[in-house]
Amino acid sequence: MGGARPGMEGCSMSTPTGAIALRPPRRAGWAIRWPRPSWGGLLRGAGRVLLGVIVAILIAVAFSAVARVQTRTLPAVTGTASVGRVELALRDSGRIDPFASDGRTRELAVWIWYPAIKGASVATASYLPPAWANSLNDGLVSQDLNAIRTNSYENAHLQGSPPVVVLMPGLGQPVARYSALAEDLASHGYAVVGVNPTESIPVFFPDGHQVPATASGEVDENLATNVPGWYVAAARVTKVWAADAAFVAGALAKSPPAIGALNFSHVAYIGHSLGGAASFEACRQDPHCAAAVDLDGTLWTDVRHVGLTAPSLLVQHADTGACDAFCQPARTDFATVKAAGNDRQFVIAGSTHMNFSDVGLMYGPVYHALGVLGSIDADRMTAITRNLVRTFLDEHILGVPAGAFPATIARYSELHEQ
Repeated sequence: MGGARPGMEGCSMSTPTGAIALRPPRRAGWAIRWPRPSWGGLLRGAGRVLLGVIVAILIAVAFSAVARVQTRTLPAVTGTASVGRVELALRDSGRIDPFASDGRTRELAVWIWYPAIKGASVATASYLPPAWANSLNDGLVSQDLNAIRTNSYENAHLQGSPPVVVLMPGLGQPVARYSALAEDLASHGYAVVGVNPTESIPVFFPDGHQVPATASGEVDENLATNVPGWYVAAARVTKVWAADAAFVAGALAKSPPAIGALNFSHVAYIGHSLGGAASFEACRQDPHCAAAVDLDGTLWTDVRHVGLTAPSLLVQHADTGACDAFCQPARTDFATVKAAGNDRQFVIAGSTHMNFSDVGLMYGPVYHALGVLGSIDADRMTAITRNLVRTFLDEHILGVPAGAFPATIARYSELHEQ
């Protein structure tokens, strides 16, 4: 059959009828044997893969459960003074709380870090009171805030009459999230008066009572694509925070805290994110303001149009994307502020928004993957922020001769002036 098709090699034509009898080829290698699926084997293989994934997840969860509760101590302070911390409550009896619906007057939980006399036998201050810490602990992949150790001592004796720096947190954060910066400033002789914005976050007061957050104390996330609407909403909250900062400074100047009198003759306002915007606005309104620092905060209020007469410092995270609809007006506003007066502006390479808080110093294995934190080393970022802010304040609050601030700028290659 000369040109027989493949598969016909076993044909026999010897029958009288010429019928074709097909037999499988006898030579090995000629037949293609398609294996039949073994569903049992496939299921066993899939089961082994699934089991491996489950085991890996359980190991990761177990590791995280242990790692998140390991003791972590905030970076050591760089100044010579010991650091005290006291918590108190102040009520603004002349102002109805704009974030509350029951017409009550505004009450604020205030934390003060300050230079303390060494040698007093007092307890180390917790990072946050347990109830507050537990309310913020959000799962196995983030730091248990009860495991953070501070460099501060509860109610230690005040050393001298230190100049005041009013500290405002970012939206959604307690002022404790900036303890590394506050402690370091206190070790160099400043009294850092931290204000927790009631109703913008859940706040726990020294007597144990709690005031929850309210929608009116926050900025509606549904406005994230509505630039004009977001500006209006953010400005509303910022103005309340600026009034909080001004009230606290005025109240403590008139009636000193139990630890002793503080020096309010040259006040500085500093803050992160919306707290930075509030700090600039508070400085604009306070004739005693000698300096203001905005750590990565967009400006929402009138200060964006007129700037400051007091020296100001604006530090931003590294922008890795295109300038979007929020970025464009912010750049215009920053240029206006810079042109209006004695303003210095810097970007810290490798940083993102939350690098300006204590978050980078804590356990959080997913923060970098999610873009919450940038590539910069957390201790390096802390050192840059501490030194940049302190030397700026030293020059404008303490009157230290110019030199340390330029030296700080030259010391860190991550700092880029704008």
